[in-house]
Amino acid sequence: MSIAPLFEARHLIKRYGQLVATQDVSLSVKANEIHALIGPNGAGKTTLVGQLSGQIASDSGEVFFKGENITAQRIDERVKKGVVRSYQITRLFKSFSCLDNVALSVQARQGSSFSFWSKIKKDLRLRDEAQDILHLIGLSDKSHVLAADLSHAEQRILELGVAYATHPQLLLLDEPMAGTGPQESELIISLIEKLRQSASIFLIEHDMDTVFRLADRISVLVNGALISTGTPEEIRSDPQVKAAYLGDEHA
Repeated sequence: MSIAPLFEARHLIKRYGQLVATQDVSLSVKANEIHALIGPNGAGKTTLVGQLSGQIASDSGEVFFKGENITAQRIDERVKKGVVRSYQITRLFKSFSCLDNVALSVQARQGSSFSFWSKIKKDLRLRDEAQDILHLIGLSDKSHVLAADLSHAEQRILELGVAYATHPQLLLLDEPMAGTGPQESELIISLIEKLRQSASIFLIEHDMDTVFRLADRISVLVNGALISTGTPEEIRSDPQVKAAYLGDEHA
């Protein structure tokens, strides 16, 4: 008997005038899986992850999480259910410390609003949890450093910590390695491997070495349409994928 996927998109379509950004896209993410999405620039990857997260409304198609149809739910409603997105460009409170950025995310998960900001300074349980997350992501020694004063890679790592603080069951990661060097990318890869122990991950990434290293399954998007989904070995050997995107580099 097959096990139902944790997350599933069925026949998603998004049009912008005459441009069809996503064309009848269907895919799934299993529990405890890293599912990567690859494709050339302009393929529609960011539009698709926007549809999956609830940031972009689809023209047609459906999205399911743990068997529930969440197509009509807003991004904040999906976050509360455990579907959380990080962004290609970091989105942090740059004038707040690392600890306060994570603590705000913990507070939001608990249902409080920013009007309760003063409580963060006094709530030891909230701050203790935020400190534990900073330890997990390797930034415990930067807890009182402003986010604006972190390196680019450290900001990317902090953003993953902020997302993780919501207790996601599915993390949608949009190019977490963007703008990082080899050493910094290794830190982020190690963090993703830690995070996958408690959350499934849908990963958009241009770094093919990272994709083939981390992913259990890979989907390939070209001109808004999925042309293949399979294991890394299947994607490497797929003639259609090599012709459209990979070439001979990963053969």
